[in-house]
Order: sequence, then structure tokens, then C-alpha cells
Amino acid sequence: MKSTFHHAGLVVPDLEKADAFYRQFLNLTESFRLEWDLDNNADVAKVINLENSAAKAVMLEGSNYRLELFEYSAPAQRGNSADDRPCDPGIAHIAFDFEDIREACEKFKAAGGDLHGDPVQLGNTWAIYGRDPFGNIVELMQTGA
Repeated sequence: MKSTFHHAGLVVPDLEKADAFYRQFLNLTESFRLEWDLDNNADVAKVINLENSAAKAVMLEGSNYRLELFEYSAPAQRGNSADDRPCDPGIAHIAFDFEDIREACEKFKAAGGDLHGDPVQLGNTWAIYGRDPFGNIVELMQTGA
């Protein structure tokens, strides 16, 4: 059985702000939007195993990958991704590989992201973690350097 990676999904508190950040940072384009409400969510509930939900989402496309952003209005979001640590269970971060990591760092900061420092060389890869405007950990990489 052959498989390929399709997309990563991020839940954010402000869909439009997240959409603007990731489009500006990664030059992504919109593939489609979707939305469901409390009165029209039976099919979604079957897929995500969450009753009484309401949300809006956008699927963004990059080069051979997609990023899906969700903003739920029901049930109430809990927790704060800014409190998550790289060692906590679950998907800890998303990573993007760039031809020029220094340019990517500047673009990340200009879009509203916050880097933890300057890129560090680890073998033949340069890397640095940062956080998007919602606290999600994003890794910027330059492989083969």
C-alpha cells in the first residue's frame, strides 16, 4: 500500500489571523474553505468524533503539502498551545525546509512569528524553533547546508 502525506491541521483561536500569518510566511494559496454549525454537523461529528461542534476552516496549499487551519466556536477551546513544551505528548511541532534559512527567519518574524534564537547548525542541517502568533511550535530548517 502506497501512501503520501496530505496535510497537517492546526486549531487556532483566530482563523483570519492564522490564515494571514501562514499565507504571508509561506506564500500559501487557498484551496478551499469549509464551515459547519451546531445545526448542521452530523457528518462532521462522524469524522472527527466530536458531538455538538461548530467551526470554520481553510485548507492552504504549498509545494507538495497542505496546511488546514480550524477555528472552533463550539465546544469552547481549552488549554493554550503556548504552554505546550516540545517534550509533551502529541504533535509537538510542524517543520518547513527552506533554501535560505536566514531569509525564512526574517519572513517568519515579519509575518508575526517569534523565534527562540538564531539558527543552529546540526550536522548538515540548520534549524531553529519558533512560535506562530498562537503559540504553536514551528521549526524552520535548511537541509544539506
